[in-house]
Amino acid sequence: MQNKLSENTKKRCLFGNVFSQKMEGVRSVCIGIAIKAGSSYEPVRKHGIAHFTEHMVFKGTKSRDAFGLKEPIEKSGGSINAFTGKESTIYFARVPDFQARTAIDILKSLCFEAEFPESQFHMEKEVVLEEIHSTEDDPTEQVYENFFQEVWHDCPYGKPILGSEKSIISLKRDDLLGFYDSKYVCENMIFSLAGNYDPQLIDYLEGFRHGRKIRKEPEIIYSPRQTLIIKEKEDLQQIHLLMGIEAPCRIDGDYEALQVLNTVLSGGMSSRLFHEIREKKGLVYAIDTGLISYPLGGVFYLYSATTGEKIIPLLDELKRQLSLLIETGISEAELAYGKERLKGKLLLSTESTYATMMRNLDTGIAFGQPLSVNEMEQRIDGITVEKIRSALEKYFTSPWVVSMVIPGKSSETIKKTDLYTNGGFFL
Repeated sequence: MQNKLSENTKKRCLFGNVFSQKMEGVRSVCIGIAIKAGSSYEPVRKHGIAHFTEHMVFKGTKSRDAFGLKEPIEKSGGSINAFTGKESTIYFARVPDFQARTAIDILKSLCFEAEFPESQFHMEKEVVLEEIHSTEDDPTEQVYENFFQEVWHDCPYGKPILGSEKSIISLKRDDLLGFYDSKYVCENMIFSLAGNYDPQLIDYLEGFRHGRKIRKEPEIIYSPRQTLIIKEKEDLQQIHLLMGIEAPCRIDGDYEALQVLNTVLSGGMSSRLFHEIREKKGLVYAIDTGLISYPLGGVFYLYSATTGEKIIPLLDELKRQLSLLIETGISEAELAYGKERLKGKLLLSTESTYATMMRNLDTGIAFGQPLSVNEMEQRIDGITVEKIRSALEKYFTSPWVVSMVIPGKSSETIKKTDLYTNGGFFL
């Protein structure tokens, strides 16, 4: 595949922590800052402080009040937002090209000048608590959270990003100020800029230019204590099923192999599991697999939701499909599908300033500097049927940890499954 757009782009890496990519034919700019201040970097017994801090920085800074942080960007048709993950907290703004300097000023203010007004602290704490309650009411959120807490219970990655009701209630304003002062520093930041901008804008990024400090990554320990977690929720109609195994880190040679395999299994309506389990047998409405990788490890998962009447045939079919996959691997036609779909989506993403900005952040953090689209294509092209077979033998033959959120009325049905009898999912 030829990437015509990437040939007309320019990428620079400045002072180790500023990545920029000029994109022709667009009139927008997307600016993002990734800060090593995700939930895995939180102090002991301060769960949720990273996410709470992200909320509070929008409440006012030394140079702008809460309205002034948003209105200049939104009145021009742009947007500003943030999210907290296990590794990083990311702030970003997408604006028309003429508004790029204003967006940078606002992002600088958020990351260096937040004041955490006392008048807003307790009110925003209630907002965060409501967010926690909302996820507790969502069975899909819960089936994932229960899984992560089980497989990573011995390390910082097992902590919920939002924290718990108890941990949030215990947080004081000084706790957030201390976290902000220690984590929101240039050495912890990666800055990414993509779109149509004047080259002089790069010189405007004073305050972000800084060599990155080498920091020890939080240890990631895959150590499930049990292979079956079942939670009952009375007001449900469906059984939510998530099963997963350990997977490689972001820069491991097996990462792309499992990325291609993930696409073969659930990438689109032409994928193997969608076609076999949804289209041919009607056992689910949707089925999905995913690969989550961090600097020192990751997980591969499979999610589906079904009714009590279909859970036993669904489990039987999942076991049949995964056993067949380990036994025979994938075909050359499936390999071609997985690789071409991945590369095609990659090329489509080059038309988005947001996707380009995020891609440079992701690969820049993982590899030290951003990978070009052509470099990413080459890594995908290097995957063979044999490499996928090797990854299958290495990872898929392990016991699968199963997380389920079920209606109370389905409890007796679950007890009749091999899943319950064996205490997990084994191939």
